[in-house]
Amino acid sequence: MRKAWRALKRLLRTFGVILAIPLAIGYGILILLRNRLYHWGWLPSRKLPCLVIGIGNLSMGGSGKTPFSIYLLRWLLERGVRVAYLSRGYKRISHGFQEVLLSGADPARYFGDEATLVKSLLPNIPVGVCEDRVKGGIELLKRYPDIQAIVLDDAFQHRRIQKDVDILILDLLNPPWRDWLFPLGRLREPFMSYKRADLLILNQKTAASLPTTRRFNRPSLTFHYVTEGLVPAFPELPPLSLDELRYRNVVAFCGIAHPQSFYQSLSALGVYILYTRSFPDHYSFSQKDTAQIARRYRSARRTLNMPSLLLLTTEKDLIRLSQSPALSAFTGLPLYALRIGMQPLHPEKADSLFSTLFASLLLYDHNRSL
Repeated sequence: MRKAWRALKRLLRTFGVILAIPLAIGYGILILLRNRLYHWGWLPSRKLPCLVIGIGNLSMGGSGKTPFSIYLLRWLLERGVRVAYLSRGYKRISHGFQEVLLSGADPARYFGDEATLVKSLLPNIPVGVCEDRVKGGIELLKRYPDIQAIVLDDAFQHRRIQKDVDILILDLLNPPWRDWLFPLGRLREPFMSYKRADLLILNQKTAASLPTTRRFNRPSLTFHYVTEGLVPAFPELPPLSLDELRYRNVVAFCGIAHPQSFYQSLSALGVYILYTRSFPDHYSFSQKDTAQIARRYRSARRTLNMPSLLLLTTEKDLIRLSQSPALSAFTGLPLYALRIGMQPLHPEKADSLFSTLFASLLLYDHNRSL
């Protein structure tokens, strides 16, 4: 019976691939035609009266757009640039333009987890969400007319707004040049579209060294993930340093595009992972989900006699949980979130390239109007 079931699964998989091939070809033709129409000026593209920096990728999720956006926002802020952040607000329950505020109930659900995370880490900058980036950018400038630059998250395919700088992030652990167009693969557009970018960020994530023989005819910088600390889920939990995490046993869970990146970050810290539970990207945890994880945690702690067992998740997951009823299942448990950032492999080279890239673009008329 099992052999028959495995044979049926292989047959269905093969049928799915055969069906996906013409769909991927048709999708690719449409994307190429769309890009050509924007290139020829037959589709309109709106210019905003400030510097617009687009950050995006070629694949569907998991390349590191949000941590890189945070890095770039901090880099600009440190140099006195008045900057704002605008995203689509993926999987939010609100519609239209919304300015992200942390004072309301369940902001991650209302504004989206990525925009809420950016606002929580950089509370002094304007953060907005809008499906229409042109409308969202105009609204931000109306509310904050002194804005010098807007960082657009997930914007490489968003052509309706003119970007002064297009930054493309390539995931070296899942290289897009080895992938296929959707629905056959995870590519949003053909790999050669990378030539549209002004700067490539080669994200090697948790890999200590990941050289690539591929050459790009665009400026590029190599970045990697760095663990910045632990965030307690409850105020009564004691602070925990990364050094204290070494050799600890943990139960880990997350709802991100590439959960293995999170688990590899934990392993790199010397953590022993007893159990993992992975959910889809941007997952909205139910009380049933968290109750099951809590039961598994308590069972492992009791059975293995591990009173110091920890419960770990990502900061983005904790943002979604923080004002959700699902968090109550973890009351009294040592739940922490791992804060992960991005840093350049060669900081001096990154500073030099960023300074060159943004220097001339920041020289514009401040007496602008909409």
